[in-house]
Amino acid sequence: MVANRGEIAVRVQQTLKTLGIATVAVYSDPDATAPHVLMAGEAWPLGGESAAETYLDMEKIITVALRCGVEAIHPGYGFLSENPRFARTCAEAG
Repeated sequence: MVANRGEIAVRVQQTLKTLGIATVAVYSDPDATAPHVLMAGEAWPLGGESAAETYLDMEKIITVALRCGVEAIHPGYGFLSENPRFARTCAEAG
């Protein structure tokens, strides 16, 4: 799963596809038709408008990850990639 948006999410997904790895995107309501959502193999809404309600909400991201059975979450750049608590929370969630 790529837990980010924009150019970084697109680049990560392109690399994953090149490696033969299935891609899952998450998105905010305004990003529903964004390139990172449209190019993903699977896309899940986070249900919210702002970054705080979506891409920064660890609980929502991990809930979606568990629901769709991903093996890894790539946080991209910014947002949760700079939050050590996110890494711990992911490890604790399994």
